[in-house]
Amino acid sequence: MSFQILALSGGGYRGLFTSAILAKLEQQAKRPIGDCFDLITGTSIGGVIALGLGLGKSAESIQKMFLDHGEEIFTRGEPPRWRPAKWKALWSQWRGPKYDGSVLREKIEQVVGKSTRLGDARTRLLIPSVNMTKGSVQMFKTAHHANFMNDCKLLAADVAMATAAAPLYFPMAKIDNSNFIDGGVVANAPDMCAVHEAIHFLNQKIEDISVLSIGTTTSKFSLPSSLGRNFGQKLWLENNRLISTILSSQQQLVDFMLKHQLGPRYVRFDAQPSHEQVSDLGLDLATASRRQTLLGMADGCYQALSNDPQVITMLAHRPPAPKFYH
Repeated sequence: MSFQILALSGGGYRGLFTSAILAKLEQQAKRPIGDCFDLITGTSIGGVIALGLGLGKSAESIQKMFLDHGEEIFTRGEPPRWRPAKWKALWSQWRGPKYDGSVLREKIEQVVGKSTRLGDARTRLLIPSVNMTKGSVQMFKTAHHANFMNDCKLLAADVAMATAAAPLYFPMAKIDNSNFIDGGVVANAPDMCAVHEAIHFLNQKIEDISVLSIGTTTSKFSLPSSLGRNFGQKLWLENNRLISTILSSQQQLVDFMLKHQLGPRYVRFDAQPSHEQVSDLGLDLATASRRQTLLGMADGCYQALSNDPQVITMLAHRPPAPKFYH
């Protein structure tokens, strides 16, 4: 029997691209897109979206959050031009995260609910993060295995904050006595984690597994030779070059491996921005023009892949009700 995985990469505000693709696929399927999959995984903003879908939210409602509230989450906007104000902003970011996370928390609660628990999900979920208190990788999971009984008691909003707490951008997220950072540090493309979960804990055969993967237009970051080779802190941290390299490289590695392991049963929706678009987009840049760019890229990507026979098969899939141990 076919076992289908939906895997959502991280990428900050560019998750609007992800949500737009999902909304279109949902319209095509004529039912909640989360109901087409046996397991949903997502990292960072992809984790927030995955939690929403797993809890029965529509992709359209999640996309609406990006459209209506993106500029509220990322409130600082463009850097100030006045020199003293610019230095003050830089000093503030040197000493602490760029955003305090309060608006992000508020909007996440609008998506997943303020008191909703991970155990309220109706689809199996796998959400990566990093526990900085213990110095270990954390995979938040629904209770889809007899050994997974603890995470289901956690607030879904707490899990969302843990996977989305990007270093430099947001404070570490706190759950009980541990502090967590963005899962993109370890698994920005969590597809392989989900395949391992299906095989090792859910007794699935790899030949029965299919993966529909959606990126955030961040998978092919590169640097021009004109910048030279002798990068220090300034050049690596400037314009998010180091973070973009880490996020991009992880996605390329997973894409390469799953193409070999799954062949046509692996389909990835993603797009490569043009040089001009790259200079306009960012991980935390939410403006009308950038929204338009991401939505336009999502339109083109969807049109290119929506009639793929594997996509049509995936959207017709009706998984059996999952067994939860709680």
